[in-house]
Amino acid sequence: MQTSRFTTASAAVALLGCLVAFVAPLALGASPGIRGSVTLSAVVGAVFAGKNAQTIRDRGRPRFAAGVMATVLGAWLIVAPLQYEAVGPALTATTQFGGMCLAAFSAYTALVAIEGYLGDTDAPGDDTGYA
Repeated sequence: MQTSRFTTASAAVALLGCLVAFVAPLALGASPGIRGSVTLSAVVGAVFAGKNAQTIRDRGRPRFAAGVMATVLGAWLIVAPLQYEAVGPALTATTQFGGMCLAAFSAYTALVAIEGYLGDTDAPGDDTGYA
């Protein structure tokens, strides 16, 4: 199965979101609690997003489970800064941006996995709309 460029790009953006969420607390000098919570969540999200990217590269389609788990961790990264009292706006914004990238694009890959399972034969091989 030939994967679309958008699906491949989605896996890459999800990994980039993990990187942003991982670096933000370290670069912005966050307190140990938020730093540990966000960086560990970003690492675990990167494991699932990376598995998804590897599967796309190897099999030509994403894995549903990896996409869903990365989406859940991305949603947690969106909410995580709101759980702590002393989090600055820069840390909140960058962590939530990374979480949104991870959640949105991983959710897309999970939907692509469902389409592949259901046998969506109407989808073109590329996202341009031309056969």
